[in-house]
Amino acid sequence: MQHSKPRPLISVIIPVFDVGDHVADCLRSLQAQTLGDFEALVIDDGSTDNSAAIAEKVIGQDPRFQLIKQQNQGLSGARNTGLDLAQGDFIAFLDSDDRLDPSYLSRLWQALDTTGADWVSCGIRFCFPNDRHIDHSAIHGRAERHSSGQITRYPQHSWKDAIPHFPSAWNKLYRRSLIDGLRFPEGTWFEDHEFYYQTVARTDHLLHIEAPLYLQTRQRQGQITGRDSDRVFEQFTVLDRVKLLMESSDWPDAEQAFERITSRLLFERSTALRAPERRARYASACATYLATHQMTYAPDWDPHISRAWGLEMAGTLPLSVVIPWAGQDIDLLEESLQSLARQGAPGREILILCSSDQALAQAKTIAEKHPEARVLHHTGGEDLGAACNAGLQAAQGLYVNFLVAGDTLTEMALHDWVDGLLASQADFAVSVFRLRQEGDNYHSSFYQNDTVSLDDMCAAAFRFSPEAAIALDGQVSPKLYRRAFLTETGLQFGTGALPGWTMALQAALMAERAAYFQQSGCNVNQSSEARAQYHPPHHKGAGFRQDLRSLDQLAGDLDQNLAARLSKGWQRRLFARALRQRIAQLEPPLRQLKLALLSASAAWIAFRRGLTREQTPLDPGEGRRIATLLSIEARLRRDT
Repeated sequence: MQHSKPRPLISVIIPVFDVGDHVADCLRSLQAQTLGDFEALVIDDGSTDNSAAIAEKVIGQDPRFQLIKQQNQGLSGARNTGLDLAQGDFIAFLDSDDRLDPSYLSRLWQALDTTGADWVSCGIRFCFPNDRHIDHSAIHGRAERHSSGQITRYPQHSWKDAIPHFPSAWNKLYRRSLIDGLRFPEGTWFEDHEFYYQTVARTDHLLHIEAPLYLQTRQRQGQITGRDSDRVFEQFTVLDRVKLLMESSDWPDAEQAFERITSRLLFERSTALRAPERRARYASACATYLATHQMTYAPDWDPHISRAWGLEMAGTLPLSVVIPWAGQDIDLLEESLQSLARQGAPGREILILCSSDQALAQAKTIAEKHPEARVLHHTGGEDLGAACNAGLQAAQGLYVNFLVAGDTLTEMALHDWVDGLLASQADFAVSVFRLRQEGDNYHSSFYQNDTVSLDDMCAAAFRFSPEAAIALDGQVSPKLYRRAFLTETGLQFGTGALPGWTMALQAALMAERAAYFQQSGCNVNQSSEARAQYHPPHHKGAGFRQDLRSLDQLAGDLDQNLAARLSKGWQRRLFARALRQRIAQLEPPLRQLKLALLSASAAWIAFRRGLTREQTPLDPGEGRRIATLLSIEARLRRDT
C-alpha cells in the first residue's frame, strides 16, 4: 500500500538569482532550524552564476528541500512559483542572500500556535561587511525595541496602524489561510508593499516578537535596494496601487496614512541614488507626485525619515563635505570616501581639495567611483586650514562638514547631524567622536569641568557659554556648520598646526544656537600616517613650536570683544592642551629624551610668555607634569 507524503507544517519559499556568495549560508541556516517540520522550496530564477549548483550541493539528500529551476521571471515570479507549490499550513519567505536565527521558525510558529494569530513578524539584524551588525525592531519609529523577546499583539483597525511595520514579505510567518490567493505583482521592483497591504486588509492584528531573528545582508553588490538605477521610478506605480487599495477599503485614515508612507518610501528610494543627475530627476519627480496628489512631505512621524529630503525636492542641496587631501597616502582618502558612500542620507556634494598636480590626478582616479565627488585645486600648499577655507568658498550645500582624510563618519551620522540642525535651526553642531587607535576610547568633544553640562546640551539647542567654548576640542571632522553662518560672520579655519582650534572657538562664541550629539558620529584617525599629512615632525620641540604659532594666530584673529568674554588664563589652558597633545604623539626611539627636551623647551617658552605666574584652571585631568611645569613662577612666589 502506497503512503502519501505527509503535509509539512511550514513552507519556506526561497527565490534564488545570482547569489553564489550567499546561498549556501542561507540554506544552511534553514537546515539548522530547531523546528524541523518544514519544506524548503528553492526557486532558481534563471541564475547566470553557480547559485543553483551551490544550492544543489548544500541540499544534498535532505528530503525537506526541493530545487525548482525556471527561466528568469524576477523576484515576484519566483515567489509566486513557490506559493503555487507550497503545501504547508504556514508560509514563510526567505531571501537567498539572508539567513535565519536557528530558533526563527520555532519561535514564530509557537507565537501563532499559542495565540491563534494570523501572522507574526520579528526584529531584524542588519548584517554588514566586516561582521558589523545593527539590530532593528522592524517597526518604524521604534527601532530600539528589538531585544526583549516580548510578544506584542498590534491591533490593525486603521491604515495608520499598518504603516509603522516593515512592509516586507520576509521576517514574517503567515497562516496559509490569511494569504490564500494572494500573489506578488510581477515585472516591477518594490513588490513587497502591495502584498503587505493586501494582507493587512484581511486581518485586524499583527503579532510581533521583539527579537532580531531574521538576519538580512546589507551592502551586497547587486542588491535591489542599493541599486542606483532608473528603476527607482517604479516606486510611483507601486504607490498608485497602494493608494487605490487603501481608498477602496472601509478602514479609516487612508489619506493621512498614505501621505506618511509615501513620504517614507520616496525618501527610502533616494538613499540608493548617488549619481547627481538621476538623484535630481528623482527628487523633482517626487515633488511632482506629492503636488499631484495634494500631499505634503511628512517626515516627522519617524526619526529615520530625513527632513533633508524635503530640501532636495525643493531644489536645495543639503550638504557639502569638504575633504582636504595632501596627496601623501591615498588609502586615507579612500577610507573617508567609503564611509561617505555608506551614508544613505542626506544628498551631498563631496569636494576633494588638492594642492599639487600629482594629488589632483590621484584624487580624480579615486573620485570616479564616487559620483558625488568633485576634485578641486587650491593654492594654499600643504596646509589643512587653507584647504578647508578653499573648500568652504566652493561649497554649495546648506550645511558643510570638513572631513580630514583618514577620518570616517559612522553610519547615519550625516542624517542625524543635518536633520538635527534643521529641527533646531542651529548654526553649529558638535558630536562625540572616537579616537581610532584607542579602541573604545570615546571623546565627548569637551574637556569637561563643572561648568559644562553635556546632558543639558543634548536635550535642546543651546548657546555656548564662554566656559563651554574654551572647553571645546578643536578636532576638525566631528562638527557641522550652517554654511551661511560661516560666510556671514567671515569665520575661517586658522592656518598652521591647529586650524580647527581657531574655527571651533570662534564658532562656539558666535553661534546663536548650537546642537550637541551624544552618540559618536566620527572616528578620528590617530595613526602616524594620518598625522603626517599636515603635522610637522614630533621631535626636538619642532611640532610644538608650530602649535605655538597657531595659538598666537588664534589670539590675534579672535575679536577682542569675544576674547573679553573668556575667563582669565584661557591662553594658558590652550597652551597646556597643545603641549599634552604633543607629548601624547611622541614616539620611539628615544621617547624619554624627546619628552625631556620638549618639556624643557615648553617650560622656558611658558616662562617667557608669563604663563607660569598664576595657577589659573587647566583642563580636568591635565596631569601633574604639565600642571607643575606651568606653575613654576607661582609656586616660587608662594614659597618665598
